[in-house]
Amino acid sequence: MKTMTFAALLAVSALAQPATAETLKKVPVALNPAKAYILIEYRQLENPMADFPGSRKTLPLTTGLSFAHYDPVLGDIRGLGKASANPLPSKTPATEYFRNREIVRGDGARLHLLEVDPDTWVIQAWGTTSFSLGSYSFKAEAGTVTDLGVVEGASDWAEGDHAMTGGGLMKMALLGPFGKRPAVAPMRASIRPRTATDMAIPAELATAQIKPVEFTKGATFGNYLGGLVNRIEGVNATAKEAK
Repeated sequence: MKTMTFAALLAVSALAQPATAETLKKVPVALNPAKAYILIEYRQLENPMADFPGSRKTLPLTTGLSFAHYDPVLGDIRGLGKASANPLPSKTPATEYFRNREIVRGDGARLHLLEVDPDTWVIQAWGTTSFSLGSYSFKAEAGTVTDLGVVEGASDWAEGDHAMTGGGLMKMALLGPFGKRPAVAPMRASIRPRTATDMAIPAELATAQIKPVEFTKGATFGNYLGGLVNRIEGVNATAKEAK
């Protein structure tokens, strides 16, 4: 009886809580018409230690994009900073953090499907790097799947810096406290439309209303994550391309 009562209380509590975004483990039998969906393919990052004996070519996908409710008029994440006058419903989190749950695994790629509330969303970060200096916002409409395409993260290295290699790691270990500390770089993200050579959209989504994303560039907001900051395209990468 106690177990049943506790389960009943959990069920009532769940109904009372506002629905938050969810990274799905598989395509649902039927999409919720009151929800919006975000489809995104991640390319796994190259392993900078690939030259180290026994190392893999790519890194496990342990981090990725975070999304946040965005007010394009006030120019900030809803309920925060300049957009504090446009709060979210009580107990609804402003940010949907990355969760490593894919619906399809491919060779060096992972396909994710997120169920979110219909709203204007902004790509807030990759891991602990906030794209508050300039990012992309987009609308996710009820009953539709917004296809963000294919995203690949990369370190936004400053001129002269680079990721530590296997040889550099061994040298640092040999030199101990006298070794050069590895450089640190913020992340950046490259996003492109899906092509025929990318992962196929699951057959379970064949009847879904899938729309290619329409990004609005130049979205800025406060750095509420407290980590490194960058533009989504990368400040350093953009400067190098300009040269």
